[in-house]
Amino acid sequence: MFVSPWTWISPLVGAVVVFVLVLLRTPPGFEAISQLVFNTPRGPSADAVAYVLGAAGSLALVTLGVLAAVSVGIEFALRLRRRP
Repeated sequence: MFVSPWTWISPLVGAVVVFVLVLLRTPPGFEAISQLVFNTPRGPSADAVAYVLGAAGSLALVTLGVLAAVSVGIEFALRLRRRP
């Protein structure tokens, strides 16, 4: 499992891309990270920060799992094909 470098790099890159795209498309975006790290958000701002980071994290995790399963499946199929 995960013998070739592309089989573990591609799921990681895909998950990072999904995380970044969710942060770009959902307000407050990347500001949510700085609000969480440097401030204590309160009120509606806290709800927005929790929503965007929860959505980005959960979608990235699902993407990571799906792409890892697909990569392992492709690698397994390629190994079966190379076998004499």
